[in-house]
Amino acid sequence: MQTPTIIAVDIGNTAAKVAFEVGGTLHERSLPVDDHDWPDSAMQWATKAWATEATEARQMEWRVASVRPEAQEILTDYLFANFSDAHVKLVTRDDIPMETTVDEPERLGIDRLISGYAASLHTSGPLIVVDAGSAITVDFVSRQHRFEGGAILPGLAMQFASLARGTACLPLLQHSGKQPEVPAKNTEDAILSGVLMGAAAAIDRLIVSSCDHAELTSADVPIFLTGGDAPFLSPHLRHNHTRMNNLVCRGLLRLRSSE
Repeated sequence: MQTPTIIAVDIGNTAAKVAFEVGGTLHERSLPVDDHDWPDSAMQWATKAWATEATEARQMEWRVASVRPEAQEILTDYLFANFSDAHVKLVTRDDIPMETTVDEPERLGIDRLISGYAASLHTSGPLIVVDAGSAITVDFVSRQHRFEGGAILPGLAMQFASLARGTACLPLLQHSGKQPEVPAKNTEDAILSGVLMGAAAAIDRLIVSSCDHAELTSADVPIFLTGGDAPFLSPHLRHNHTRMNNLVCRGLLRLRSSE
């Protein structure tokens, strides 16, 4: 029996990350979920990329984790309408082999839990995952590989938008990858340095607080940084860390098959 190709889909607030693995190489694509044609773009990319890497055609098994129900529905409707034999697995907390100690597990974002699980596959001890996406999350996983919770703060784009919306004269900044200048000599650089370095400082402080709570030093705890804004934040973090793109998709690909 032929082994299916597993396609991982991480549907976030602003983008859907799609990934599959061939020969140890991760192939990945990010698509804006506000474009209703994104499932078709995802399928075309996956089919073309797989055909380039593989020697034979295989059935695709889609593993989907989502924080946007309406975007998830668009994807599943598309797959079932166009591929009658599509196997789609909507991943829930019950599919993740990681215990949680949070107050309301049913409200825990599936992306946070999968990221913690994916990072735990790379270390035997406690760890911290920083996901810099639409929101920034800083989560702690214990030595026993239990998800202990963490913190949520606004992502960079959200902070830029908040400044523009809440003031009369400040412009809406689009992050271009420019590094901040301190002290800034103009309004745009002042916004950039305030948001970028403020977010990095908050992350560093949360790392220290998480480690203090566990009676550990941050030097003893591996830190994994993921998310679309990871490249912008990485140079400004004081803690050593490992950049790992698409941590949620990596976790989805590693889940044990339900069949």
